Amino acid sequence: MGVPKFYRWISERYPCLSEVVKEHQIPEFDNLYLDMNGIIHQCSHPNDEDVHFRISEEKIFADIFHYLEVLFRIIKPRKVFFMAVDGVAPRAKMNQQRGRRFRSAKEAEDKIKKALEKGEVLPSEARFDSNCITPGTDFMARLQEQLKYFVNSKLSTDNAWKGVNVYLSGHETPGEGEHKIMEFIRSENTKPDHDPNTRHCLYGLDADLMMLGLTSHEPHFSLLREEVRFGGKKNQKRITAPEETTFHLLHLSLFREYIDYEFSEVKNKISFEYDLERIIDDWILMGFLVGNDFIPHLPHLHINHDALPLLYRTYISVLPTLGGYLNENEHFNEVFVDLKWFESKVGNKYLNEAAGLAAEEAHCKDSRKKDLKDSLCLAALDEGKDRAPSRGFEEDGEEEDMFEAEFRQYKRTYYMTKMGVEVVSDEFLANQALCYVEGIQWILHYYYHGVQSWSWYYPHHYAPFLSDVRNIAHLKLTFDMGKPFMPFQQLLGVLPSASKDLLPQSYRHLMTSENSSIIEYYPLDFKTDLNGKQQEWEAVVLIPFIDERCLLAAMEPYNDHMTKAEKARNRHTQCAVYSYDAELDYPSTSTLPELFPNIMHCHVRFFLEEPAGMQKLYDRGSPPPTKVTYLSDKEQKDWVKDVQGITEHFSKRKGITVNETAVVLYTQLLTGRKYVPGQSGQVHLEKQWAKQILPFPYQTIVKDIKAFDSLSTRFKTLEELFPPTTTVFMVGNPYYGAMGEVQESSDVIKEGRVRVVFTVPCEPPMESLIQNQHKYCVKYSPGYVLASRLGITGYLVSRFSGSIFVGRGSKKNPHGEQKANVGLNLKFNKKNEEVPGYTKRTEKEWLYSAAVEELMAEYLDRFSEVFDLVSRNSHDDVFYEDDIWPGVDENGAERVKEITSWLKTHPVADIARASCDLQILDTAIVEQIEEEVAKVNDRQNHHRHQGR
Repeated sequence: MGVPKFYRWISERYPCLSEVVKEHQIPEFDNLYLDMNGIIHQCSHPNDEDVHFRISEEKIFADIFHYLEVLFRIIKPRKVFFMAVDGVAPRAKMNQQRGRRFRSAKEAEDKIKKALEKGEVLPSEARFDSNCITPGTDFMARLQEQLKYFVNSKLSTDNAWKGVNVYLSGHETPGEGEHKIMEFIRSENTKPDHDPNTRHCLYGLDADLMMLGLTSHEPHFSLLREEVRFGGKKNQKRITAPEETTFHLLHLSLFREYIDYEFSEVKNKISFEYDLERIIDDWILMGFLVGNDFIPHLPHLHINHDALPLLYRTYISVLPTLGGYLNENEHFNEVFVDLKWFESKVGNKYLNEAAGLAAEEAHCKDSRKKDLKDSLCLAALDEGKDRAPSRGFEEDGEEEDMFEAEFRQYKRTYYMTKMGVEVVSDEFLANQALCYVEGIQWILHYYYHGVQSWSWYYPHHYAPFLSDVRNIAHLKLTFDMGKPFMPFQQLLGVLPSASKDLLPQSYRHLMTSENSSIIEYYPLDFKTDLNGKQQEWEAVVLIPFIDERCLLAAMEPYNDHMTKAEKARNRHTQCAVYSYDAELDYPSTSTLPELFPNIMHCHVRFFLEEPAGMQKLYDRGSPPPTKVTYLSDKEQKDWVKDVQGITEHFSKRKGITVNETAVVLYTQLLTGRKYVPGQSGQVHLEKQWAKQILPFPYQTIVKDIKAFDSLSTRFKTLEELFPPTTTVFMVGNPYYGAMGEVQESSDVIKEGRVRVVFTVPCEPPMESLIQNQHKYCVKYSPGYVLASRLGITGYLVSRFSGSIFVGRGSKKNPHGEQKANVGLNLKFNKKNEEVPGYTKRTEKEWLYSAAVEELMAEYLDRFSEVFDLVSRNSHDDVFYEDDIWPGVDENGAERVKEITSWLKTHPVADIARASCDLQILDTAIVEQIEEEVAKVNDRQNHHRHQGR
């Protein structure tokens, strides 16, 4: 789920909202929730721009596990770890899912087509189809099994997980991941023993998780997400390894304060009680108007065109006239929003030429019309009567009529072109109003209470003008609860025919056969409409909506044709809860034993590593006593410089005006804590401070945080801290980095000592190899050396070691755009990449190894005619089959195929290219290192054998 550009806008408006996650400097959290689909996508297709990228399923699972471990280690939840995978979604969400999957299939097809036209050789194995990340697919079933194994493994073997209840809400549990999480939070809140100060952390990539978190009205709620870099190139390689990723924590408690400040000026203007919780509810409602996953955005309300400030200003001006808040107990019964003068900065780009001319004419008559461009009026309906705020200026009646006529004409053109209606009747507008109000009502209920109807959806690609959402006070909205689709019903509802293999065999023909009663739902080509947006991924995908009855009726005859395994996948199940139980001890078998080992025992002693927490600045209510002295001139200058630097930093980087600074505190930040042994085996927790001293203005310091520090009571003795069998690492000499195991230490523990047996790895001797590495290095020569040995020009060596494109037909008469690449592809100038063992780039030139000479000699021997033509036409970018093999009997296409097949089967095809900036060890040196390591291992195994 997402609101495009919302996160960026919020980050820029409220710059202190996020903090970079630094180890040992984040608050403690009780519960960590993961919206899993972001992680699954990140680990399976990190960069859709790279058509050459391939990944095995095993690698995907291993990467997902690694990501989960890193997130757990960052946050260290104390009570609950909740993993939520998207299950079957409400129908309202499925239309957006459908558009997204159709678009991703089309984009993938287009990228592959372009790569082939360029002559790129793509890997033979199938690419990962990201559309398989949908409930009910074979991939999701296998992932669910691996996630169960992962949870069992971590709870059985990782001490940090032992005291935590792990919830796994998989793809078989209906509902979107983030909404299953909110459902859990709501259900916990109703329990009599619930702690109202529970500290929540929710991981996810979607911007509207902010809205969801705020609907909970929880006081301690933070969002964790990867750093988002705005304005980066689309094809820029993304960092996928979590340990290399910068994470941000976004604190919703601070966001609540920002919202309070944003709307603080209404406090003295409204006749009813100011309530921040109600203001937040109204803020959430306003967020829905700029678009989300369930209804389209209002015409011309775009976040990057200042839609949100426009809504905020209007809300502040109109709220005092309403007699109450907009979001009345999450009901949208009496809200009327009126958008005037084309409702945005449309300028002269009108959809209808006549309306445009009329508008320009009116614009010239009175420059005051300019003020109307961004006017947005919100008012409440009172028994069907409009109560709109006054315009704040007088208008000539004739001009007012002209304005209304132009605006009506503009709206009519919008409905006719976008929605394809011939007559914009009152009935049509009433239906648009009903659908939109229904949509807002459904979303409000979904965010605050859960699904109101599984079957409801917004039936249009476009939203109406809010000035047409009128006379709605009398509307009686009724929703049929319905029930969620089964997984295969959703698959058929959201997948394009390009992904038909993800469905059971018995249903696939429904997407492709001309005789299928629902074939119209699977167009092979479709249009998209940017509709005022800028990025292609924001465009409206114009494909038909699925009729639920038609879909289910078409599936009915084939429901009994499923295999046993398919029937097992097509089900709904409850959320699974896992916890550690020392009394249990049973073996658990891995479904991928070659990758993940079997779990032999499931009971381990409990041990939890200490995270650093939040601290009060002072223990007393006032600052510590200070000594007053006169400053020297230099000290005075340093003071002024410090204050200016701090003021500028807060102003430009954080958006905070600190005003005049009279007191600066020079502080050392808390970096963590460590246990220090005392007398008789006792231990105490000692704070660790950063060495760097940083200045802070006194007015920016919070002095009255009463935070409960749970860490101070965790361990009292060395015995509790280091029980036998605990795994430890040495961070001092002589065995730095060695892993050890705590032994029975009762006889020495009172002296503050612990007995540990370390496994000290034996390092292989490398000195001789380092000195003689030149003997094993690949020798490289300039191109002219290779050329003289081969009897060809240096140009040909350079050209053939890169790309050579061969087209169909002849230069004079080319046949189509298709081209094949018959070059050796050993160097890549634009990407700054080389092929280790074959080519090397220096600052001046490219160098080639003897292996290139051998490969080129074989190429010359087999296909000398290609070299002949290239040398005769050295200025050409593309060469043609009929020019290389002009004989009537010679088949150029077959000869090109012969060359590409030979290149594919040559060992060089399996060698990965590498950045020219990297230093890579040659294969022979790596083999020597492996040999030395093997010798050491053999000696160690021999000693162990003798020791027995």
